[in-house]
Amino acid sequence: MAMKKLSGFTICLCTVAALSSNIIAYADNFQEGSVLKIGLEETVQRALDTSEELKIKDSEIKRSKGVYGEVRSEALPHISGQSIWTNNMDYPDKAASKYYDHSLDSGLNASQLVWSFGKVMYAIDAAKNAVEATRWNSEASRQDVIFAAKLSYYSCLLARNTLSIAEKSYADVLENKKLLGQRSYGGRSSKYEIVKMNADVSARIPAVNEARTQFDAATETLRRIIDVDFDRKIELEGSFQEQYANFNYETLVNALHAYEPSLQGLGKSIDSAEASVKSKYASFLPTISAFASMNYKGDSNENSFLKRDELDNYSAAGFKVSIPIWEGGIKEAQLSKAKADKEIAVLRKKQVERNLLLELKKAYLEYEQYKDNLKANIEAVSLAEEAFKQTQEMFSSGQVSITDLNTAELLLTNQRLNKEATLYNINITLAKIEKLVTEKYEYEKL
Repeated sequence: MAMKKLSGFTICLCTVAALSSNIIAYADNFQEGSVLKIGLEETVQRALDTSEELKIKDSEIKRSKGVYGEVRSEALPHISGQSIWTNNMDYPDKAASKYYDHSLDSGLNASQLVWSFGKVMYAIDAAKNAVEATRWNSEASRQDVIFAAKLSYYSCLLARNTLSIAEKSYADVLENKKLLGQRSYGGRSSKYEIVKMNADVSARIPAVNEARTQFDAATETLRRIIDVDFDRKIELEGSFQEQYANFNYETLVNALHAYEPSLQGLGKSIDSAEASVKSKYASFLPTISAFASMNYKGDSNENSFLKRDELDNYSAAGFKVSIPIWEGGIKEAQLSKAKADKEIAVLRKKQVERNLLLELKKAYLEYEQYKDNLKANIEAVSLAEEAFKQTQEMFSSGQVSITDLNTAELLLTNQRLNKEATLYNINITLAKIEKLVTEKYEYEKL
């Protein structure tokens, strides 16, 4: 009997252990799933997928396509059908020779533009270029989203590294305090040095807290851009690289003129405005169109619905010439507006081109400067680390004061921060250059 109780207890214990193991495993999996480990490429892709601005641009493209289809329809055949059944319920006797009780008129009408001296053709060309301009504007917005995502990611990366440096600085000061304590045992430390060390330790705490707050704020900004739930933790993968490519400024300028989407879009806007001006000029000239109609008509005083033998075929075809003579000045006003639109588009492109060239020049100069600064920063951090180690050794042997030790540590921390700031700046300027000389946008042809 005792053996049976023991076996039952063992089975229960194993069951509880198995369930506990499953619960722990589930909790670990849930915790791992609640952490988003993300790098730069995924950050950019998530920002593109969740951007409301890009969705708005897609709708603008659809709208411009609709305008293009509307204008193009003017060059295509127009076919309509109609059927009119009439019941003349009451009419005077003197009109009996003209009216019947029942009438039916059914048929098809067709018309086709033959020649408009370029009015419709140029209007279609203007609408087509407007669609392409909208596509380029969408690509420009896409580049803005990519740049904003990179900026947020790099800002978060800088804040993370700054927090790490602040925490390392605090750890180094605690190590200095430990060295001071070892000296105190030997009777070589004064009360002033102990107070000074405690003050330096306390001074590092606000710096760590501020760095942590900046990191949390940068993380929340990144969370908004990539649309991640607030209860999900974000961990950045990777860090700043320390090797960067060399650029030729003239090559960058040529790439900007060839591929920058804003300029390409403005170029298409100019083409659209120019075609619109030509269309308005052509609107002063005649329009020639062809038409044809086929109808079945019949009348009856006996049958409400006419039979086939009561209907006759009426067919016609011909050409129509429409000559504008005077319309109250509307065509002149439309031409004046089209000319103004073209002039605005030309000036806008010139203005944007000058601003982009200035932005590219500044980014290129800053990029070159930061690359040079990075070399100096790397060397300065290396030397500061070596100096700090030596100062610690000299402090332990009583050759330097606590002020010298803390100064060496502060110098090392500042050099590390300077290096991270340079890495951040160089990546931001690189992102600006990439935005301005983006690869050619391949879009769907109409």
